[in-house]
Formats: sequence, C-alpha cells, structure tokens
Amino acid sequence: MNSDLLSDWLDYINCNRPNEGDFGLERLYELRSKIQTKPLAKKIILVGGTNGKGSTVEYLNNFFLASGYKVGAYTSPHLFKFNERIRINNISISDKRIIESFKFIEASKKDTRLTYFDYATLAALNIFSNEELDVAIMEIGIGGKYDPVNLVDADISIITNIDLDHEKWLGSSIEEIGSQKAAILKADKIAILGSETMPLSVTEFANSVCSSVYQLNKDFLVEKNVLDWSYSFLEEDFEIRAFSHGSLSIDSAACALTAFRLLCKDEIDFKTTIKNTLLKGRCHAVDNFILDVSHNPASVRNLALYLKKNYKHHDFSAIFATMTDKDSSSIINEISGLISNWNICDIKDKRFDATSLLKLTEKITNKKVTIKDSVYSAIKKGYLDGTPQIVFGSFITVSEAYIALEDIKLERK
Repeated sequence: MNSDLLSDWLDYINCNRPNEGDFGLERLYELRSKIQTKPLAKKIILVGGTNGKGSTVEYLNNFFLASGYKVGAYTSPHLFKFNERIRINNISISDKRIIESFKFIEASKKDTRLTYFDYATLAALNIFSNEELDVAIMEIGIGGKYDPVNLVDADISIITNIDLDHEKWLGSSIEEIGSQKAAILKADKIAILGSETMPLSVTEFANSVCSSVYQLNKDFLVEKNVLDWSYSFLEEDFEIRAFSHGSLSIDSAACALTAFRLLCKDEIDFKTTIKNTLLKGRCHAVDNFILDVSHNPASVRNLALYLKKNYKHHDFSAIFATMTDKDSSSIINEISGLISNWNICDIKDKRFDATSLLKLTEKITNKKVTIKDSVYSAIKKGYLDGTPQIVFGSFITVSEAYIALEDIKLERK
C-alpha cells in the first residue's frame, strides 16, 4: 500500500482486520519501539471508561492550553474526518502527515497483523513523539486491556465510569467490563476514578497497583445544585464554587480538574475555560435539533436527564439509528417517555438494520414509528416542521445529521 490519498489508506486499514485471536498487545511492543523512538510527552494522561471520555479529554486539553502548554490529544471515534483523532494545540493533523506515518508503520510492521485502531494509535504515537509535547492526552477506544493506547505508560490514568457497552468484547457484567477497563491503571502511578459507584474489579485493582487513588465524592467532591455546581479537592484544600451548568458532563469536568491540579498548579480562569468547553454531538443545540452521540443505555439516560432539565415543556420527535450490536431495547426505554414519534433512519452500513429497529421501537413504545430512507430525509422533514427534534444513536447518525443540516440551509439560501 503506497497511496498518497488518506481515503485510500482508511479503506485499506479498515479492511485489513486480524483474527480475533490476534488482539493481544504483545504483538505491538517491538513495532511500537520502531514507530515511537522519542518520549511521547513530558506528562501523559490516559482517559478510559464507558461514557464521558471525550468530554474529559476536551476539558483537560483546554486547561493545559490555557496554561500555555503544548498539548497533543488523541481521541476516537471521529465525527467528520479521521484527522480529528490526532490534534496538537487543537489543530487536526494534516492528511500528508498522517499518510507519512501510515507508510512508516506499513514499512516497519513486517508480518505483524494490525487493526484499524492499531494503525490510528501508532500514527498518533509517531506524530506526538516528534513534537516535543508538554502534555499528551490519550483516549482509550474500547475497553482498555487490549486497546493499543494501553501501550502507553501514563502518569495519570482516568476511568470516568463503568457501564454496559460492547458486551461482545468486554463481558456481560459490570465487574467483567470493569476488569477490562481497569487494565489501563499503571503500577506506581496515579488513578482517578470518576464515579462513586465503581465496581470492585476497578477499585481493588487501583488500590493494589497505583501509588495514589482519587475517587469522585471521596477524594474530590462535586456538589450539583439547580442553578450551578461546585468542586473541591480535599487533599489540596482547593475549591471552586458556582460553576454554571453546560452541555457536557460535570463529573468529566471534575476528573479533568483533579488531573490538572495534580500535574500543574497554574492558576487559570477555570470557570471561563469550563464554560467555553464545548463538543459537537454532546447535547448540542442547532436550530430545533438536539444532537447527541449517545449510543448505550447510560449515555442515553444522561441525555434524557439533560432534556428533562433544560426542555421541560417539550415533546420531541426522535431521529434515531443505532448499531445492531447495541442494547437497543434499553436505549429506547431510557428515553421513550420524552418521545412523541420516532423516525428510524436507514443508514447504508451493515451495522444498522432499520427494519428490525422499527419493529422493536413499535413494540416498546406504542408510538408512531416511521422509517426514513436516510438521515438527510429525516433531518429535512424535521427542519421544515420546526418542532423539537432529538438526533441520537451513534456517531454516524449524528455526523450525517450535521452534514444534512448544512446542505439543507445551503439549499434554502
């Protein structure tokens, strides 16, 4: 493979999938030493968990940027372009540079079988290690134990929360999933746990291997009020009161604040930084739409709570498509009380099945359910109706919704 087009490379790495037995990280150690020949950064933070990872990364990124540090952020999945996954000081890496890294990986890997996520992560390690970063913030993709990001030895590992998701790969119970995600915690390094109800598989492992463990509402506290919220870090007698509510997770902000304070004592304008930290696809309001990438029961539950709090007098139309390997029944149940009618989108991807999802939604909700031939057609109808609409179920669903909204507005000019 020697193309100079990123689209060709992405097609190639997406099709070049190893067998299920080839997912252990041992096969990557030697290759990683060739790809990353310099330190990744002066300080490294890993962010894992089920939900709230992207928000935690974004808060951390903005805290360190506000302090004048050079920051690399690696996240997944992307919403629009692959380049979003690898950023330095909030600027996505160019096609040219990503392709250079892919070519280097391809020339170095010999017989090593690589996944899509292996290529992406190794490219990030290669790029970051040549940038003399002050801080690298790395988001775990799925699980933790076998995720290629777990090759990195971090100063701080954050586990935001544990809930059911990706059961096919991680296990069918909270304890099993917790055990997979706890593997990102590093010996004699710091652990931050972003939930007060962590499974024993996480807390016991953290306390057995880590030098320090900081847990939400035990070591750092969050007080959530109707009009605002407050944070305090007991070890440092550090407190900030009256943060304004936003669209991102408060618990994610608290995890990021704790990690930042442990690595940096700079006094920045935390309130303004948190207020200005936004992510597309996270309870994002655009015209009469709320767009949210929630795709498991816990994240949809959070979406429902946000809607109840901020849109008390609305019934919503749903624009919905989720993948067949998700717990669709629980997802629908979590939010069905807020939905007056459902539009199931037929996404042209083998991971979606609109007909089955329609039947399931009808069975659970007893509401009007319609299949739309595309996200675009559902968005166009919702835009013309002008009524409150929720778009959710997957990153793909939300990404196509943003693109559809832009196209529809251009058409109407």
